[in-house]
Order: sequence, then C-alpha cells, then structure tokens
Amino acid sequence: MAMYYLLEIAWISCIMGIFFLIIKKFIRQRRKCEPPIVSGNIIFGSALDFNKDASIFLRESKKKYGEIFTIRLINQYITIIMDPNCIEGMNAEKHFDFEPIQKQVNLNVFNFILRDPRTIVKETGKAIRGKRLQDSMKQFITNLHNACDNIKIDEESIDTIYPLQKFTVDTAFAAIFNSIFGNSIDHPFNSSMVFKNFDFFHKYFNYLWLGIPLRWFPKAGIALKNILTMPNSTELLARDDLSSYIRIAIEHMIKNGQSEADIKGHNLVYLHVNYVIIKVVFWILNNLIEDSNAMDALLKEIDSILTKKIVDENGDINLSIEDIESMEILNSIVHETCRMASGVFVVRYVTEDTWFTMNDGLKYLIRKGDRVAIYPPAIHKDPEIFKDPAVFKYDRFIDKNFYYNNNIIKHPVMTFGALCPGKKYATLQIKWYIITILTRFTLKKISPHCAKYDYSYHGHEILPPIADIPIKFCHKKSFPKLLFC
Repeated sequence: MAMYYLLEIAWISCIMGIFFLIIKKFIRQRRKCEPPIVSGNIIFGSALDFNKDASIFLRESKKKYGEIFTIRLINQYITIIMDPNCIEGMNAEKHFDFEPIQKQVNLNVFNFILRDPRTIVKETGKAIRGKRLQDSMKQFITNLHNACDNIKIDEESIDTIYPLQKFTVDTAFAAIFNSIFGNSIDHPFNSSMVFKNFDFFHKYFNYLWLGIPLRWFPKAGIALKNILTMPNSTELLARDDLSSYIRIAIEHMIKNGQSEADIKGHNLVYLHVNYVIIKVVFWILNNLIEDSNAMDALLKEIDSILTKKIVDENGDINLSIEDIESMEILNSIVHETCRMASGVFVVRYVTEDTWFTMNDGLKYLIRKGDRVAIYPPAIHKDPEIFKDPAVFKYDRFIDKNFYYNNNIIKHPVMTFGALCPGKKYATLQIKWYIITILTRFTLKKISPHCAKYDYSYHGHEILPPIADIPIKFCHKKSFPKLLFC
C-alpha cells in the first residue's frame, strides 16, 4: 500500500512538473515599457480566437489594449501594430528581419533551407522587372489564350454551367502554371493534378509554418508527395518555355550545391506565391457577377480603351502597361477585392531588444526572439477607415484618400506583403486576366447564394471561399485577341 501511495505521489509530482514547465514556457511577465500582453488560453494563448476571426479579435483587442499589444499563438509571441502608417517604420527597422520568417516557412512548409537567400531573391527579382517583365507577361498571355481556347463548353446549350473556382483554375491557374514550368499538359506533373493536390496541401499552411509537423496531417503529406513528382532540374532546364524566374533560381541553386529536393521545394515556394492570384481573380469575378453596376462600369471602361487602339490585320489589339494602369475602375475593383479578401500577415522576426516608435511618438520595447506584425485585414475591415467595410463598392478607390487618426494612410490596401518583389507583375497578371475573360466570355449568376469568405484561413494572403458557386458562361461571338506591347 505504501508503494502505491509513493507511486501516486511521484505521478502527481511528474504532472505538476510538466504543468510548471508549460507555464514557464508559455506564460511570461510583461517587462517595463513593453506592449501590454493579451490574456488568453493557458495552452493555446490567443490562437483559437485568432483562428475564429482574426480581424474581429484584433480590433477588439485594440479597444482594450491600444494601438500596440502582444498576443501568443501557442508558443510564439507576436507584437501586433494596429496603426497602418507604422508599416514603413517597421520595414525600416534593421532589427525586424524578414529572412528568419522566410527561412521558417521554407523549412517547415517546403522542407528546404535556401543558401545565400538575399542573392537569389535579388537575381530572380530581375525576371519580373524591366524587359524580362514584358517577356514574362507575353508568355503568360499566350498561355492564357490557349487555356481559354481549351476550356470545355456545352455545345448543345447557349450557356455552359461551370463552378466559378473550376473556371478560374482551368483558365488562370493553367496559364500561370504553364508560364512557370513550361507547357506540360501531357506530363503527369500538369496544372490539373498540381492544383488538386496543392490546394489541399495549402489548407495546412498556417499549421505547418508555425512548426506543427507534417506527419500530423498524413493526407497533406500524400498531397505534397504527389506534387513533388515534378521533373528534376535537368528536365526543367531543357524546356524552352520554362520561366526565366525558375531558370535563374535553378541555375543559382545548382551553383550553390543545393540538392534536387531543395530545388523542388523552392519551385513550390514560387508556386505558392502565384497561387494567390487564383484566389484574387475568383473574388473579382464573383464580385462582378454579384454587382451588375460594377460589371457594366468595367465593361464600358474596357470598351473605351479598346476602341482607341488600332486593330491589326489579324484582328489583334496591342495593350501596354500604361493602358492597363490608366483603367481607374479596374484598379479600384482590384484594390477593393483585395481589401475584402485579404488574409495576409506582415511578420518580422525581432533579432535584438528594440525600441520602436509608433506614429503618435510613443516608444515601446519589443523583445528579442518575438515576432512583430501588422495585420492588414484588421485594418481593411476597420469601419473608422472604410465606411461599410463588409460591402463591396467598386468605385471605393477612385480618387479617394483614407485616414487613420487624422493622418492619410499611405498604403490603405496591403495584400502581397510589403517586400514582395513580384507585386507589379502579379497585379498586371490579375488585371490582364480580368480584361481577357470579360472580352471573351459573358458570365452570369445562376444561384441565389453568394460565395462566402472562409475566415478560418486568416494568415493566408487571400482567403478562399467556403464553397464554390456555379455560374453560366458563354463565348462571345467575336472578340479581339489582346497582345502585350
């Protein structure tokens, strides 16, 4: 009996010891001049509230704690800055480093470590700027025309019923995928197979980048294994239509002695970045189908641009970057869609204890080893900045300024991340895609239900829909082929 009690005492002591270690690991005291700490669950911190709806949770926290506060997501402390005009100061602070965040994503999600990351980012960035930007756009446009030509239609009906997400996958994703990896319709590693698996794998992105092991999600592991059947570097480099971005990256990584597994992991990072575009164009088309005034206004703007252009002997029309950027309504629709659908997290790793000055002049001590972040969706949905933030207003960003604490917000919509080198290229692709689709097809809503944002995916650049919606579409009898000049 005595032995029984001794074992029971030892067991209780063990449990209490583990509990003490958990408390020591997860609960800390606020130091003088540090931001206030949001109280949360003893194990998960604020992770459950954040996962439910991060925007609402952070705005409620701002009411209680002020413009800056610290939350805990399981084992990571993140200081949240709610003033949008602090983004430039946050980017300029040398002790707020993006590289460890990038390394964390690369390792935890795609299982590789990039050697000499600053050089490769600099070199690959050249592929989506200047002359190479034009070449990349032309490659994308060719693949987009091919994808639109190949889309299946019901020959016996005036209108074809199609799920909207499938429509964007069969057109936008097919064009983007073939522009990245080269035309590979007949290869097992093709746009259809990759999207199916990548879309499933990507659902676990937030868990994986925070460090939860992939083995906890066996089905995601199978999806990743399917994606990694991509051709090796030698096969990809032999493709004439391989994107210059991937070509530069592969050649650089081979030179640095990185493995085939590393190269495939890096290729998936670039696919991950471009995957955002598919969700943006889904929401733009959804918003246009839902709002007939927006659709009519944009169609008129497109027509006004096209009628001013010269049609060549083949019936083609050349559009320039200047033509695209002059379209105020299209630009506003893209901004408004990104404002409503954004889930991006702008995060930096704190390399040293750092005094950070807020826009109001107050200084706070940010602790070494923490993360510091601005969460754009909480700003995008702030009713004090954007009137009726839950309502899509296609002209919201035409000649408008937005204010926070009586100061003009310099960057009212932050979607792709503050340091994204491909922001211009991605925006051009989005706009060109929308112009092409509305020039070639008529889209109609057939369901009384509308697509809804899945807020559980906050932390992704763009939120996915909870479910797809069916639409009707038909080919227009005649349309010009749009070319890039």
